[in-house]
Amino acid sequence: MAKQERKKEDLFIKPKRRAKNFFITSSAKMSDDKGVSKTAISSSVFTKMSQSFADGEYLLDDAIREPNASILYMLQEMQQDIDDVYNEVSASAFQSSFFPFARIDSGSFGVISSSLVPGLDSKYNLGAVGKEWNDLFIDGTANVDAINLNGTAISSTAAEINKLDGYTGDVNDLNYLKTLRATGVTNTEFDYLDGVTSNIQTQIDNAGGGGGGGSGNYDTGSNLIPHTNNTYDLGSKTNQWKNLFVDGVAYIDSIAGGTLTLPLAPPSSTLTTLKSSAVNVTGINVLILNSSTALSITGLIPLHSGQELTIMNIGSGAVTITRSQGGKARTIYGSGNITINQHQAYKFVCNPSQVWYQIS
Repeated sequence: MAKQERKKEDLFIKPKRRAKNFFITSSAKMSDDKGVSKTAISSSVFTKMSQSFADGEYLLDDAIREPNASILYMLQEMQQDIDDVYNEVSASAFQSSFFPFARIDSGSFGVISSSLVPGLDSKYNLGAVGKEWNDLFIDGTANVDAINLNGTAISSTAAEINKLDGYTGDVNDLNYLKTLRATGVTNTEFDYLDGVTSNIQTQIDNAGGGGGGGSGNYDTGSNLIPHTNNTYDLGSKTNQWKNLFVDGVAYIDSIAGGTLTLPLAPPSSTLTTLKSSAVNVTGINVLILNSSTALSITGLIPLHSGQELTIMNIGSGAVTITRSQGGKARTIYGSGNITINQHQAYKFVCNPSQVWYQIS
């Protein structure tokens, strides 16, 4: 804001009086025997004039009063005006002398050409409740301890307000951030959106995920594990995957569908010795024995009912299968033992009681 200073021509003080004095008094002896001249009166004569005025002789002497009546009338009127001027000047001089302690109930100022400083710190107000100034124009720094905006106190510190320095958004942007925070999303979760340039669902669908379909290869880079065990499917009866490629072990509880284009290769195990005569065959369908010495089997530990097992001997040592008719679990049922010589094979099947029967 521009600062205006009062100019000399703004002051209502005339540089000089338009008229000169009526006369001057002189204390020096004057050559005129009457003690007067056109511009001066001796002090002795002026004293007599003052005494004459004090005695009121100018009113008692008809020769003086009547010819000067009009002048005396105007002088009396001027006396009242002079008294008014004297009172105003005296009051102005008094207020100028005692202004720091004066109280002005009402007034109007045009331009203040100096600082406006209160007499005490943190005591006096500019305006009041119900009598507020309209607009405040400050071209420098507003040093305030607190701000109340439309009846609401602003509790933010200067450091907190400075955090908005350079912010170019509006209140809608701030409300959006407030709503986003209320969702509970974390900074880490929000960082997942870094680099996202289109609809997330569209990207999932294009990668082969989502319920709406999609196309393309999906490279997980990690295990693909369902959220809950034995609940979700890969494909459906009407939307089936074409081929399944597994380079490891496929753990499947059952297989349903059409015919197999190739027979399943039964898992087998080749042994040269037996740790026990009760052989564990839970993970195989073919037991191949290759020993130069005789081997003896008294029981077989099955995986499930209906399991079929082929015992093949390719070694020179004979294999004896001990049978019994007691019907105990894991035994081979029969009335006599079986000898499997080299290059011979026998097939057995397990019943629900885990008792084995020779079937070929």
